[in-house]
Amino acid sequence: MGIVKGYFQTVFSKLNMKYTHGEVAMEVSLDRFGKKIDKAQDALDAQVWADMKQYMPIATGNLIQRTGDLNANTRGEVYLYDPSVPYAHYMYEGTVYVEPDPYPNVGGFYSPSYGWWSIPGVQKIPSDRRLLYTSPTAVSYWGAVAYENHHEQWVAVAKAAARG
Repeated sequence: MGIVKGYFQTVFSKLNMKYTHGEVAMEVSLDRFGKKIDKAQDALDAQVWADMKQYMPIATGNLIQRTGDLNANTRGEVYLYDPSVPYAHYMYEGTVYVEPDPYPNVGGFYSPSYGWWSIPGVQKIPSDRRLLYTSPTAVSYWGAVAYENHHEQWVAVAKAAARG
């Protein structure tokens, strides 16, 4: 879902009611509840992303930057990684993916003039080797780890934003 400013406010405003019966008139506006839920959603999204990225690998910072850009343009969901980054899934899984036969157990090829590369058009397969991250706080499945370590704080952040 793309960012929609005031999404819940808009939804809740459609539920506003006006009722008149004789001399009795009643008007119920739910706009303020929508505003509070919008604030809670924004705070929750920001906190989830802040907590999750501390567990992400950061060799160059590209994966975090690209995922952050993606998350800045969404609401109500936080991406674990930008799926358009070719190596992102491998990093999330924490598994070394290798070339199939005839190069079994080869994760890639290196040329000093070009850098790392893989055989074009060949789908790599997972190996039984784990990735070694350079960042000491990086882990595989960083979304699950962030949830495990911070989910109670996420609820508190959303509640506080809704009250404020």
